[in-house]
Amino acid sequence: MKKFGKKHTKNVRKCQRTAGKTMRSIEALVLAAGLAVSLTACGGDAGDGAGEGGMEGISLGDGPAAAGGSGASGDIAAEAGNSADSGTAFGGTAGSSGLKFLCTVNEEGCHTQSGYYYIEKEQKKLTDGSYGSHLMYMDFETLQEVFLCSNAGCGHDSPDCPSVLPHDDFEPYGTLIFPYQGSLYLFSKRQDDDGSAQTEFIGGDEAGNVETEGTASVLYRAGLDGTNREKVYTFDTSVTVEDYVCGDESGLYLVTKRLTSERDGVNTYIHSAERKLVFLDPAKGELSEVCSMDFDGYVSWRVVGCYDRNLVLQGTDYGRALSDAEMFSDDDYPELYKNSSEVFACLNMDSGQLTEKYRVDNREQRSFLFAENKLYYSMSDENSIKEVNLDTGEERSVYSEPGRFYYLCGIMGEKLYCMNLDGSDKTYYYIDRNTGELCHSGLVNKSLGWSLEFMAVLDRDVLVVYDYEATPSGGGAYEITLYQYGLISQEDLMAGNDNFRKINMIGRGW
Repeated sequence: MKKFGKKHTKNVRKCQRTAGKTMRSIEALVLAAGLAVSLTACGGDAGDGAGEGGMEGISLGDGPAAAGGSGASGDIAAEAGNSADSGTAFGGTAGSSGLKFLCTVNEEGCHTQSGYYYIEKEQKKLTDGSYGSHLMYMDFETLQEVFLCSNAGCGHDSPDCPSVLPHDDFEPYGTLIFPYQGSLYLFSKRQDDDGSAQTEFIGGDEAGNVETEGTASVLYRAGLDGTNREKVYTFDTSVTVEDYVCGDESGLYLVTKRLTSERDGVNTYIHSAERKLVFLDPAKGELSEVCSMDFDGYVSWRVVGCYDRNLVLQGTDYGRALSDAEMFSDDDYPELYKNSSEVFACLNMDSGQLTEKYRVDNREQRSFLFAENKLYYSMSDENSIKEVNLDTGEERSVYSEPGRFYYLCGIMGEKLYCMNLDGSDKTYYYIDRNTGELCHSGLVNKSLGWSLEFMAVLDRDVLVVYDYEATPSGGGAYEITLYQYGLISQEDLMAGNDNFRKINMIGRGW
């Protein structure tokens, strides 16, 4: 069975994972597609893995050594406060009031000002014969990675270890993680196949339309040290939740829907219905509907940002509704896309009203980012970066350089960080979004010369994958056995000073 995603979102998830992967994915995508593709907020990890929920974080001391010389201190203190992390790749900026993105499926982990959490992707056999992955933590003060477990003498190889996530409950690639209001949340969710196509090369050619069901999506809550994990809410098995969580001081916001599959010959197309914005009160474990997200017209909208009481939506306007066959046609789609427009709109959560705010043609390469109520976009034919105020519609030029297209990858405080897509430049350029001042850093991955991978932006520092342990596997490819993380000050990063503070890793990194 061969599975495809919608053309205008195809490969976006992979390209959003990290800024380092972004460059390689963009190059492959542009070469393969032969047309411009929007990768909104590429490098989503760097903007902010989360940590906007009002907590400063946790501190891990030198805990008892366990398997692999790791262990978290039994005296882990949660420090309540306002985590003023520097910017977000999706939606509202940390420290601002109103709605914020807390996590997306594109992010490898999440952070507070004190440390970084992530889930190991490798499943390991446990003492009872079952399998599970591990919840890992990097302490920014001690520069030490540990299993998120404070049990003395724990081998981290049994289901009752706080750092173990049993496979039956948590799929490593489908679990979102984020801190919120002094707790650590894990959202184990079923895959969202909306807008995809599956091709079967055997079987009949019958047509039909049926609702699909799968495993239930479940939201869990634990302490910031991983202890006292409990279920907060279990969704119905017929409901699919989209790949992000938004939140404000009152609770969490998610988009739910029901998926249907339509068979047409050897192709099966997945669509959605009953799409809703819902509110989840994590304290009470209660879910309520906010408003419908089934809109009139033929534009398929996706959530790409949020601020105040608004969701920012993006869609592709082809001038008419496209058939599934046209959408997935390698012959027809490129021309249809080149003649389409990218549209941005705001959905007011209180009124349920959708209002178009801005649109641009899809004739050239371009990229978009959001911060607060601002849209930033760069077009290859204009050689400039512009800012649009989504409330007032005011547009202004942030930066312009003749003959140079800067691809927007993320936001670091008041800086937009970008790449020059000339095929060989793996470095980053930083543009002040207020003054337009540009600076360039020559820092790249130490061993392979690839782009740095930004994992978390703190008040003053950035958590970066700056080196690999890699073995050539032929054809210019490498098998990476270790992702080496380190902290570097934003000042040194932008100045190109190689002053990484190495995290002592005990795992592979992903």
